[in-house]
Amino acid sequence: MPELPEVETVRRGLQAALVNKKITAVRVRETRLRVPVSPGRLRRWIVGQQVVEVARRAKYLLCRMQNEAHLIIHLGMSGRVLWCPAGRRLEKHDHLRFMLDDGNELRFRDPRRFGLVEAVAPGKLAGCAHLQHLGLEPLSPQFQPELLHQQTRGLARPIKNYLMDANKIVGVGNIYANEALFRAGLRPQRPAGRLTLEDWRRLAAAVRATLELAIANGGTTLGDFYNSNGEMGYFQQHLKVYGRAGEACLTCGATIKRVVQVGRSSFFCPQCQK
Repeated sequence: MPELPEVETVRRGLQAALVNKKITAVRVRETRLRVPVSPGRLRRWIVGQQVVEVARRAKYLLCRMQNEAHLIIHLGMSGRVLWCPAGRRLEKHDHLRFMLDDGNELRFRDPRRFGLVEAVAPGKLAGCAHLQHLGLEPLSPQFQPELLHQQTRGLARPIKNYLMDANKIVGVGNIYANEALFRAGLRPQRPAGRLTLEDWRRLAAAVRATLELAIANGGTTLGDFYNSNGEMGYFQQHLKVYGRAGEACLTCGATIKRVVQVGRSSFFCPQCQK
């Protein structure tokens, strides 16, 4: 499932490709996504509008239009947003097409149909239900160890589970939580409430560094993820613990261990992570 680095990679590609382009038409081939697509709302608020900015909140892409309406896109589990020439052959799962005034188009492709494409009326983004109750952005100035330390006092919940809770912190998926905890020298099973302020200083820095490295490498491609130009990510070449159970730690040589937490695999080095 695409996480923050993958969505941010797509955002940057779309920012370069879409800003100042006008959406001249929308063609909907399939409405049955996670939330049913409303062709009428898309045509009312998006068609005829110039794209002013492509932003991101958590894993939602927010395309702001000249009229202050927003096109919201969530990739779900297998969604892809493609920028391509309008004449390119359609694929089976190309569900929506946004035609642009420069002869290109934006396509939303989603084999599993867990993604989302919605139009939000001008001035209504703040009240959008999808954006309510989202946690801290880990790359924002608000992501501070002092705040995180304060918010986790007394929690018995494992720190890895806390990192992956979108109500607390957004976009830190399984791969990046594993890698950040290794970088910070903390085991995934450690109760969040037992982290000291110094632990949080290391972990907050590790989360940022891990996500920034992943973004610099175009995200991680282990399954379905490709960016808006159809290119793979390469962060998988930097993985230290994720998916390496039974292999030697690249830092100390100890054997990487695997445990299951809330149905997700956690990988850690018993020597490097305390």
